[in-house]
Amino acid sequence: MTTFARISRGARSFFALACLSAALYSHAAAPAANDNPPADAETRMHEAIKQETARYLVAGDFQRLEALYRTLNHAGQRTPSGLWKLAIFYNQLRRFGTQTTDMDYWEAVEEQAHEWQAGYPKSVPARLFGVYLQLGRLHVARGSGLFSKLPEQQRDAVSYGAEVAMRMLEKTRLMAARANDPEWHRAMLSVAPYVDGMSASAYRTKVRQALARHPNYHAAYFTAALYSHPRWGGTPDGVARLAHDASHAAGKEQRSMYARIYWFMDQTEYHGRLFDAGRADWPTMRASFEHLVTLYPAAWNLNAFAYFACMARDYEAMDAIVARIGPQLIFDVWGDDGEATHARCAARRGPGAALPVIQAKLSGPGLAVANSPP
Repeated sequence: MTTFARISRGARSFFALACLSAALYSHAAAPAANDNPPADAETRMHEAIKQETARYLVAGDFQRLEALYRTLNHAGQRTPSGLWKLAIFYNQLRRFGTQTTDMDYWEAVEEQAHEWQAGYPKSVPARLFGVYLQLGRLHVARGSGLFSKLPEQQRDAVSYGAEVAMRMLEKTRLMAARANDPEWHRAMLSVAPYVDGMSASAYRTKVRQALARHPNYHAAYFTAALYSHPRWGGTPDGVARLAHDASHAAGKEQRSMYARIYWFMDQTEYHGRLFDAGRADWPTMRASFEHLVTLYPAAWNLNAFAYFACMARDYEAMDAIVARIGPQLIFDVWGDDGEATHARCAARRGPGAALPVIQAKLSGPGLAVANSPP
């Protein structure tokens, strides 16, 4: 019997609910959970991986977790939109803990991680699960205020948590390299901003090192983008610089990274204002999206392309993309209030181009965005 199975019935129910209802932290290709069967292939694939991972975590079934991990830890394991299935698996591990100051709770879930590690001493996800639980405790200690304005005791708790998490990561570095697991770098980029003395320039160095090792792992870019934003300690031009650098790096998918990064940041920070608040450049983003939909012509990507064309007021481009979408309109991708946003975009169509009237079902209640850093 696992430690999780020994927790009281009430705590188990709460723990399971926290896990199963956790928001998937990824970019806009990560659809929200929905009680009804999802309408599109992207959503169906996300939900299947999320539910399978959560089910094994709740049960403490480490054997099946390891088998699922081995299946997903390959660059070719992608969703229709081109996202890594491995990142969806790890997103569930990242969001497994709940926001509480109850020390008994944290001791119980950390014992769950220790049992996984003991049973599988060479397992990368078992160790990263422990890192992410430590990161969860760090976020609880930090709270929602600006770090510089936190009481000294709170700042010390955050710094100590970051040191512990970084030590755990260093012990896992070689193991992750042998497994060719790109998630280690995203975990490092998630912890590094909380380490004492970490400057914006030092963080950019870590980003370059991470992306040189796994240049096509989108999830690492998304974490780097968030911490490049001023709200999380970055610089005013941090996101724009990262998007530019990412799109000019080596790799098959690099030309699409500009679009992917700003798509993620629009969901988490800009909410339709990326061309002013986010300093995004539409001609560059349009070219990046064209590359993305050439590689992955999924309806999810085409809907995002049309949405951003509308945000850029390029209605002629939007009309042409919507024509390609046909009946596969997915309102979830059209910003925070997708159906209303699409209606506004349709009403402002380009001159001489009739926007087709398309009946579509929502694939979810809206975009799921975590309210804490990745």
